[in-house]
Amino acid sequence: MQKMDGLRKKISRWFRHAQKTSHKTVTFPLAAICIISLYGILDAFTWHPVAVAEAEWRPGRDGQSTVLQKGKGHSESSDKPLVPVRGPFVPQSRRVRFPDHRWRGYPLPALTAQPFGRLGNVMGEYASLWALARIYNVTAFLHPSMKAKLHFFDALSLPEIPGAFVRSEWQDVRKTGSFFAYNYTNIERAAAGLLGPKRFCLKPYPFEIHLFNPFKEELRREFVFPKRVQEKVREILADVQQKWQSANNSTVLPVLVGFHVRRADYVRYAAINFRASLPEDKYFTRALSHYRQKFPNEVAFVVASDDMAFVRQRLGHYPDVFFSSGESAADDMALLSSCNHSIVTMGSYGFWTGFLAGGEVVYPDLHLSRSYRFSRAMYQRANLTNFIPVSAD
Repeated sequence: MQKMDGLRKKISRWFRHAQKTSHKTVTFPLAAICIISLYGILDAFTWHPVAVAEAEWRPGRDGQSTVLQKGKGHSESSDKPLVPVRGPFVPQSRRVRFPDHRWRGYPLPALTAQPFGRLGNVMGEYASLWALARIYNVTAFLHPSMKAKLHFFDALSLPEIPGAFVRSEWQDVRKTGSFFAYNYTNIERAAAGLLGPKRFCLKPYPFEIHLFNPFKEELRREFVFPKRVQEKVREILADVQQKWQSANNSTVLPVLVGFHVRRADYVRYAAINFRASLPEDKYFTRALSHYRQKFPNEVAFVVASDDMAFVRQRLGHYPDVFFSSGESAADDMALLSSCNHSIVTMGSYGFWTGFLAGGEVVYPDLHLSRSYRFSRAMYQRANLTNFIPVSAD
């Protein structure tokens, strides 16, 4: 990039020199044509760091909004994230507000998110929307379908869409690039006002850990389970501790480590999309050893999975391992997230059990054929310093 800038400066000097020294009427126009052509070639091959999928809105000189043309940037087929560093994509200086544009009393732009996937994914979509509202001070609404999928959380603070949700009145804002590119910078442009004073529906699967991780404590207060579920979880964990004490003839209360093992559909999903096998015995042994060494003779593991027969077969011979009854996904998440520390495998559900628990989270350090949202690179980019990689090979 610096070399290109230097070359452009040299061309500018050549152009000024040609103006001064050209005495023949033909020489100067010919030189100008050559130089302008070279400028065009340079511009075509110079990388522009900001990719704009739609026309951007910027404040004009008079404080009003002006629309800019589409910018140039990465190809949409690129698997490399446009934002290789954590934190908001749009700086404060570029954000735009529209004081004269409102919808049903709320300032525009306004965002909502259509839920995709199951519990873990929908929680990530809500957390991303919540974080956008917090970071960009933008209006954000809870989609009616998202409310239905997260109905057991009593403390969600985002307001519902006022009145009926009319799909045609909301403009989709999607990620760019391939499915595994995870480039959702467009949703930040919408939140920052760069796409205009409109209503936007975020889709599919926004799960921006780097945006919502700084608000971990606030999100833990968002995802609060009903009191009846909390009371049930306390009883289960108290029973685990009592059984551990009896088995070890000890009065010490053991440290509780929630252990989630994702199987079911992910066996095929990992093989097709990442050319990988799910972490199994080697990883299980290393993850358990991590906490046994950290808390010698005072740790108990609570295991939940979407394939309880599998985990009972692989982990049932350990005296310090206990199993969830597996009544529902919400109950298991409440149980695992109430432990002191965590072990996870793959998937969004396991991520949330560890994120909400708040202690150390051991996860498999996998070698995959493409980028993966719940991988070492992504966790480090999001500054999840309490997430500890353990080899799964």
